[in-house]
Amino acid sequence: MIDMPRVEVPFGPYHPALGEPEYFRVVLDGEEIVNVDFDLGYNYREIEKKVLSFTWPKALILLGRICGICSSAHTQAFGIAFEKINQLTVSPKAKQIRSFGAELERIHSHLLWLGILGESSGFDTLFMKSWGAREHALNMLENISGKRIHYNYVRLGGVYRDLNKASLDFLKAELKEMTDKYKDTYELFMSNEFLEDRLKGVGLLSKTKAEKFGVVGPTARGSGLDMDVRRDNPYSAYEDLDFKVPTQNGGDSYARAVVRLEEIWESLHITTQILDELPRKKIEPAKPIYTSKEGEASQIVEAPRGENFHFLQSGIQTPKFFRARPPTFANMVAIPSMLKGGTMSDVPIVISSIDPCFACTDRVIVIDRSTKTTREVSI
Repeated sequence: MIDMPRVEVPFGPYHPALGEPEYFRVVLDGEEIVNVDFDLGYNYREIEKKVLSFTWPKALILLGRICGICSSAHTQAFGIAFEKINQLTVSPKAKQIRSFGAELERIHSHLLWLGILGESSGFDTLFMKSWGAREHALNMLENISGKRIHYNYVRLGGVYRDLNKASLDFLKAELKEMTDKYKDTYELFMSNEFLEDRLKGVGLLSKTKAEKFGVVGPTARGSGLDMDVRRDNPYSAYEDLDFKVPTQNGGDSYARAVVRLEEIWESLHITTQILDELPRKKIEPAKPIYTSKEGEASQIVEAPRGENFHFLQSGIQTPKFFRARPPTFANMVAIPSMLKGGTMSDVPIVISSIDPCFACTDRVIVIDRSTKTTREVSI
């Protein structure tokens, strides 16, 4: 028997299978992956620093651009933290509109991910059907905000605008059509033996390891962890909404995919509830707020990829200090464990199974006050 030498294979930071820059160093012993390391920070945009010089309305807009897909998750987390500091009351209808947009964002995010999975697997029909259904979510986001991406409908103290009868009629029609199209997409995925064979048993993450690493969102729920901020620590209108939290016990890439598909059904259920129960009383668009009390607050929301945490320390006219911990940062640490024992062909599947967003996963800087030095943390 010939001993195969260990080989280090760079995966990224710019790679056909990675749409965003991220560097992975994969060590192979023959065909088997025996070690994995990665570096963060190839797309650092200084948002946490820049926002400290922005007025409050501009800060909200900037933070909505942390991620093009999770724009609502960031504006809601920041907006609610600001509202806590200033003891602002948000009307029930505005809260429902916020939750409605957040669930459209979840649907849009999961269908985008599903389409990319189909395209990268050579399953173009899945790509076309999932993105065809996704168009209706974007149409609805455009209706409530005026934009299909970076839809900044959240305002400090409320929302961008009320939903009139014409909007409600449009939203109900779009929601029905999206539900019909998603049914075909769901059945197409669940009946496809090729995808099941390719994803099952790949990227295993046990429930014990998921707890140890502190993963969040569908990555955690795919390993059997029953956790969801919307239910466990309700915000916006979620306390008054009826929905289930889908979980799977497989702990593999297939389980994480199924969790997302089941979550879309729950999001469709939530959005239907909101449109049926939306108060008729009109609300005024929230006016810009340019000053704040001094204080600090934090808020966590359930983004499509998992828990999104914002910490805000406010000045009078601008933020004094701000930090965001998006869900990908929490999930990244589990990737080496998920890859070990697999093969090189599993790398893009396992990485994509957590639905990573490297653009909103900057890095961690440790500041040593005693030596007045800084250093990056290597995970």
